[in-house]
Amino acid sequence: YRVPLPTAGRWREIFNTDATDYGGSGKGNGGAVEARAEAGGISATMLLPPLSTIMLEFAPD
Repeated sequence: YRVPLPTAGRWREIFNTDATDYGGSGKGNGGAVEARAEAGGISATMLLPPLSTIMLEFAPD
């Protein structure tokens, strides 16, 4: 999925209910996604596991 984000840069995945720690299948984004500014705005392509919630935190360099 392409998801809009407020700021370009690295976003760290701080919570994923599909993680194996919570009994999920372990699908996710490898710990982070990169948001880029494009013609349609700022967004990141990410995996959103079904029936789950993820939380991202902006992680500037």
